[in-house]
Amino acid sequence: MPATLRTPFIPRVLRGVPALAVLLGLVAAGISWIGSAIPSFWFDEIATLMAARLDGPGLWQFLQHKDAVHGLYYALIHFWIQAFGDSQVALRGFSALAVGLGTAGLMVLGAKLAGPRFGVIAALIYLVLPRTTFMGIEGRSYALGAALVVWGVIALISAARRNTWWSWALYTVVTIVTIYLFMYAGLILAAHLAYLLFAHRDRRTLLRWGIAVLIVLVAVIPLVRAGYGQRGQIAWLSGQPIVNAWTTLVEPWLDGSWLLAILVIVLLVIAGRRLPQILARFGTPPVALAAAWAFAPLILMLIANSLFGPLYTSRYMSFTTPGFALLLALAVSVFSRRWLVWALVAAIALASLPTYLAQRGPYAKQNGSDFLQTAQTIAEHASPGDAFFLQNDRTTTIRPRLTVDGYPAAFAGLDDIAFVRSDIERGIFNDVTLPPRKLGKRLEHVERIWVAAALRTTPEITEMKRELARHGFVERERYPLGRTVVTEYVREETR
Repeated sequence: MPATLRTPFIPRVLRGVPALAVLLGLVAAGISWIGSAIPSFWFDEIATLMAARLDGPGLWQFLQHKDAVHGLYYALIHFWIQAFGDSQVALRGFSALAVGLGTAGLMVLGAKLAGPRFGVIAALIYLVLPRTTFMGIEGRSYALGAALVVWGVIALISAARRNTWWSWALYTVVTIVTIYLFMYAGLILAAHLAYLLFAHRDRRTLLRWGIAVLIVLVAVIPLVRAGYGQRGQIAWLSGQPIVNAWTTLVEPWLDGSWLLAILVIVLLVIAGRRLPQILARFGTPPVALAAAWAFAPLILMLIANSLFGPLYTSRYMSFTTPGFALLLALAVSVFSRRWLVWALVAAIALASLPTYLAQRGPYAKQNGSDFLQTAQTIAEHASPGDAFFLQNDRTTTIRPRLTVDGYPAAFAGLDDIAFVRSDIERGIFNDVTLPPRKLGKRLEHVERIWVAAALRTTPEITEMKRELARHGFVERERYPLGRTVVTEYVREETR
């Protein structure tokens, strides 16, 4: 063991933990990153790229109209894509590294709570849970938000044990940053309180925590006000699946894995029957922390959803996944036979595998997004100087027009025949385009045009077909994809 880990400033229980935490973090990042180039971007990821490509003043202007609650994340991604590009591998690589950061933190946290072996078990469970592997391949803030929540709990435990002003200041700063990254993560304060009530009941600790929380609440007022002012942008939640047992008790942590759900239910039922043994072995604080972390934000969100909704969708609870991993680690660790403990961890991993593979399929993203496949088809078959027209008259999240915003390199050298302007700085994710009936002059010098449209014809595409026929274009080739069809049109005399 390196000499630096033998210093008296590192508790015996944590000696060797930093190196192991880093190793597990790298493994978790690698597992999450595998297959990141396969699934197409979907709307939310394209929205991330559109906002993150803006310069500083442009992004600030955008946030006055839309997504103020994601401003910090967009700013971070702006610098990330400046350094590493905006490909799927690059954008999702940021989230994969965040999963690694969260896994490493959970190893450290578990070691603080119940020893290094428990930390390893919790970290291993966390890195294979379907919600974690979803976060690691998603170009949104969920993975980093979950990681910061983990390190916020570590900061809380350190502050409660040391009770120094600087440790509480660190906890306060981490909590503020976490909430600015993902506003709903502020609900983790309920779990913080639950832990303190069982681990540190003295007035001095609770008073300092209360002061820290008061500072946090004051600091996030601008974010909450901005989020409330833009609350209309989550009105789409009213069209999401109803709130039921599956969407609230399975999807937040297990995504769509029914196989893992069965295993988890069995484990938690056994753990419930053995709760006295768990409490005797690990003490009340870790159990209270894990349970409150997993369920308190969910309960509070569901209450708010019923009173002020719609507010809830399962992925918004991603930051509770580390707490759920702790809960499962407690459930499997109660068994006295070590081989059985590791067998159960392996069983969790195996039960998660089908969902992991499904998450990395070509059409794995929301509603079978095929923006990538659309871009690849046009890039593979089009020639420089060809024109393209991408349907722009369906719902925001699935219109083919978003393809050019997600994969602009695929359209290099081609004529974006209908484009007028981008209104992204005004908070509008949809480009302004000309209707087909006004494309007459722009079509005069075009010999071949590529049209991407939904499989079900829309009024815009019907009008586009009439306009192309009027200008002498005929269909030459069709390329049906997941939910989009790419069609090649050429002038009749050039067939």
